[in-house]
Amino acid sequence: MMKITRYICSLLLSAACVSCMTPFDLKYDDEPLICLNAFPGAEDMVVFSITPAYSLSNSAIRPDFNPEVVFTVNGDLVPVVRNTGFCVSDRYDEDCYIADIKPAPGDVMTVEVAAEGFRTVSAQTSIPQPFPERKIDYRMVEVNEREYYVVYVTIKDDAATDYAYGMQVYNEVVECYYDVPEVKVSTYAGGQISEDYEFSPSSLDGMQLCFDGWRVNSSMWDNVSCWDDDAFEGKEKTLSMTVVIYHTQNGYESFFEHEYQAWKYDENRDVMLCGTGRERNKLVFFTMSDEFYKYAVAQELIEENAGSFAGIAPSNFCYSNVQNGYGAFAGVYREETQWITPEFIENNR
Repeated sequence: MMKITRYICSLLLSAACVSCMTPFDLKYDDEPLICLNAFPGAEDMVVFSITPAYSLSNSAIRPDFNPEVVFTVNGDLVPVVRNTGFCVSDRYDEDCYIADIKPAPGDVMTVEVAAEGFRTVSAQTSIPQPFPERKIDYRMVEVNEREYYVVYVTIKDDAATDYAYGMQVYNEVVECYYDVPEVKVSTYAGGQISEDYEFSPSSLDGMQLCFDGWRVNSSMWDNVSCWDDDAFEGKEKTLSMTVVIYHTQNGYESFFEHEYQAWKYDENRDVMLCGTGRERNKLVFFTMSDEFYKYAVAQELIEENAGSFAGIAPSNFCYSNVQNGYGAFAGVYREETQWITPEFIENNR
């Protein structure tokens, strides 16, 4: 019996070795594709990133890419124009297309893109409902002898919907020299205080990602903290986030709007100008469609594996809701609070 077992094992091992050495040809699909990315509702206009994708194994001459875009909102046709870099918006590359409309919650949108030499692609999405009603509070938290301002947002999820939620801090600094104001705006996802949070972003339950109009990436600093509503299960949850204070007033930090003395330095770090400054913060809330969150999770997992120097990072899934192409067409609802003041906190507790 032992000899038979050894014989069978030897056969199996030989077959495995032979199969590993058997040559085979990978079958590539050389057909070019259209990549489409757009996240209606994230800005005051709808920005489409539309680019061609070609197989490296395809040596055929690549045709000029001149796509035609058909975009509808609730069945009504909305004009789409190509961005030239100056006549529509200088914030985007020339390979994007812009519709001058901001859809409202509940609006259903479709897009179809056709180009010679490519299969016509299409997609559909809708704008989610606004961020749930919330209670907002804050307090100082001390960690390792350092104090942090932490803002708390408590919401109750609607178990019947299939959304994701996002939150970030909007910081504005205005400095004035010779009566000329200089405005600096930054948005970021505040860090999590490990000893204090109840519901912190972590892989799949939540994450931090960069969301800049039609770009979604997890490697940049302009982040949004996101939570999948599956983790809420229709219950009330408290989201937490630290708020960074960049400037102090008379040596003391202030969570609320405050003024400070501003300085400008030359290349030798000598004081060049003296002026006044004002710093204030508000919160930005996002409700994200299911399509958006699935796409963002896929991008997050790909980004996590991108740093494998050995080239053996595990594979991860890609998500696309674009028919005959690749990308994501996903609705987002975005809203900002008022500037954070003691009155604002008191009225929203």
